[in-house]
Formats: sequence, structure tokens, C-alpha cells
Amino acid sequence: MLLNYLYANFYEEASLLKQSQISRDKIQLFIREKRAPQPSYVIDANLGAVSFVSQATLSENYRFYPKTYPNWLNILRSEKLDTGDKAKEYFKQAYQAAGQSFFESKLGNDLLEEHPTLPDYLTPVHFNETWDHFLGGVFGVCTRENLPQGIFEKQLLVRFIDYMKQHHSPENISPLSKSRLQTAVSFLNKVEADFAPHEVPTTSRQRCINDVREQYKI
Repeated sequence: MLLNYLYANFYEEASLLKQSQISRDKIQLFIREKRAPQPSYVIDANLGAVSFVSQATLSENYRFYPKTYPNWLNILRSEKLDTGDKAKEYFKQAYQAAGQSFFESKLGNDLLEEHPTLPDYLTPVHFNETWDHFLGGVFGVCTRENLPQGIFEKQLLVRFIDYMKQHHSPENISPLSKSRLQTAVSFLNKVEADFAPHEVPTTSRQRCINDVREQYKI
């Protein structure tokens, strides 16, 4: 099940290199220079291989990267992000632009009416942690896009839904607040990854999507 999920949703390293027309040495250089993320999954496998020809025990290492990884590599090239600092600054500007656009939207305004202090977490410390998680391959696991906009939306929606759960019980939530909660859950479902089957029970997908839909009947 895990390998089926990974091959359906990620590029194994050989496929990424072919897709992006780049060498493994170059990818490793970008990672060391903190310009590109590490793989989101690394699988060390001991395999028993049985065929008509032979039986063998093989040790294999597989690295899986998000399918939007080539998009980030293209950004590095097109924007001439040849240092880690330049890559971080580009990411920061794109992340902040995503936030501004979101809060200017109707959904953003609705969320602020429910939770006026929602943006307070957007501090320099938070951004630095977000960048570190991006480089560590974390958002390749938990977002569909693994790019600044999707990362911003995922983080914000999880915070909003957790807040709503704390302040509105299923029995006492108003129709308007319930409608806004439902919209936020639907949006999060679009930007957050499905996660590998063994991961789902401990993730925000379970807490903020599956559980909320069941508890609030949405």
C-alpha cells in the first residue's frame, strides 16, 4: 500500500531526474546549498526477489520527491536563485503574497470575522520555521502543491479549523459559523495531501477534515 501511494503521488528519484533533465549530483548540490528540499520520503528496503531465474535478497534505497518539485527547480533557474539566501527570499515574498491575496478574498474576510487574530502567528520566527520545514521535505508530505501558496493555505486553514473546534461545539455552532467551517474544511481538503495510509490517523487530515465532517455533520 505504501509503495502504491508513493509511486502514484511522488516522483522516485530516477523519474525526477528524467523529468527535470537534471543530474543527481546537481540535486544534491541544491539541497546542500539550501536552495531545494530534501526528498519527502526515503525508503530503505530489504527485498526478497523470486523469479524463474533466481532467488535473491536485495537492499535498495528509494527517494521520493513531490510531483511539483520540478516547478521549484524551474523557479531556481528562471529567477536565478543561485544561493540559499536568494531562494529563501523568493519563497518569503511568494508566501507573503499568498497571504495578502487570501485575506483580500471573501473566504479570507469570512475567516477573519470568525477569528480576528488569525494572522497573529505570521511572525518572522514562524516564517523561518516554515522555510526550514520546506527544506526538510515536510510540506511534500502534507501539501499537494509543496509551493508557497499551498503551504500558506494549509497552515492557515488548519489553525482556523482548530480554533473553530475549540470555540464552537457541534451542538451550539450557529448556521453561519457552520457554513464557514464547512467551506474551510473543503478548501483544506483541496490543498492538504491525502497522506500515506499509515499516516492518516495522526495527521491534521484526520483531525481537521475527517473528524470535523463526522462531528459537525458537514
